[in-house]
Amino acid sequence: MNLEDPGASIQLARRIKADIDAYCVKAYDSGPREHLGASELGHPCNRYLWFVFRWIHHKQYTGRMYRLFQRGKLEEARFIEYLRGIGFTVWEVTEDGEQHRIIIAQGHGGGSLDGVCMFPQEYQIDEPFLVEFKTNGTGRGFTELSQGVQLAKPRHYAQMCVYGFKYQLRYGLYLNTNKNDDDIYVEIVKLNWTLAQELEAKAENIIASQEPLARIAESPAYFECKYCDCKDHCFNQRMPDKNCRSCIEAVTIEKARWYCQLFDQTIPKDFIKSGCDEWKPII
Repeated sequence: MNLEDPGASIQLARRIKADIDAYCVKAYDSGPREHLGASELGHPCNRYLWFVFRWIHHKQYTGRMYRLFQRGKLEEARFIEYLRGIGFTVWEVTEDGEQHRIIIAQGHGGGSLDGVCMFPQEYQIDEPFLVEFKTNGTGRGFTELSQGVQLAKPRHYAQMCVYGFKYQLRYGLYLNTNKNDDDIYVEIVKLNWTLAQELEAKAENIIASQEPLARIAESPAYFECKYCDCKDHCFNQRMPDKNCRSCIEAVTIEKARWYCQLFDQTIPKDFIKSGCDEWKPII
């Protein structure tokens, strides 16, 4: 390419941007999540969560969106820096160097904590807190946090309660940063262990079910349904993505494994994403 040609530099810049977008899709899209995440349990529609768990539909995003998701992960190190900088002790990993994790329903559900912290002595708080780090853009997503995380971000609150119950932590320290101006929202959250137990039972019911659970509404015009990624599967009988988990013959078993009733054997993990020629859609 001759950069002296009219428009050549613009064309080159566009190609670089497109290549970066393609790289981000390839690098950051790891496919559907293997377990039902604690971060999802606050979603109000059980059928949606069942669709997610059974890999009925995996949505692919643009490179820009994957960068946004990655931005949230990168912010965790900054939050930990801030807390340690003011004297907090933060354990983002266990003594073995692994993330703090929870397990639900024989490993088919669970999640990873951002960490656990202890306050500096001058705060006179002598018990560990869960820490949860989130990001938001400027707008309602961030400004509504003034109502408190339980009202403004019920899924974040539900996630924290599940983690807190599993680790027997009574309180959480919730930090959310505005990605546009670096403002920070901080809240001390009292964790509801009763809600956590209800959510764990909800997860176990979703994971064990061999058929779609009740949807949140009977009209696709309902707000939660209108913008749902699984709307066409739920209301318009769209075929699910082909894989073992979306097959009627697949059932969950212990140690986060799947079992094929047709072939009477545990399904090899590396085979689950493709499915076989005997695949029968579960919906």
